[in-house]
Amino acid sequence: MTTLQSSYHYILFQISPKPTDELALRKSIQDALSESFGQTGASAYVDILWLNEQGDKSIVRTRPEDAPKIMSAAATSATSPRLSTLKDSSILTSLLSESTSQ
Repeated sequence: MTTLQSSYHYILFQISPKPTDELALRKSIQDALSESFGQTGASAYVDILWLNEQGDKSIVRTRPEDAPKIMSAAATSATSPRLSTLKDSSILTSLLSESTSQ
């Protein structure tokens, strides 16, 4: 049996307060990375795939090697909005059931 390797990692975030749009959310993540890891850390690949209508949940796509850094920066950041990791996975569909059920 062959193991399927994903070239991306996905993170489901809880967000508070609601960001104005996806660009503001991406900037918040970049600011948190810069705060925690400096300019080099802020260069991590971040793609906002989904922001729900209420603006309190989002799915982010990144490289597998950047995911721990992004989750760590989000957890320790003092910037607003506040990001909390709800779930992360290398399989996008595993996050979709969680994101639509709440």
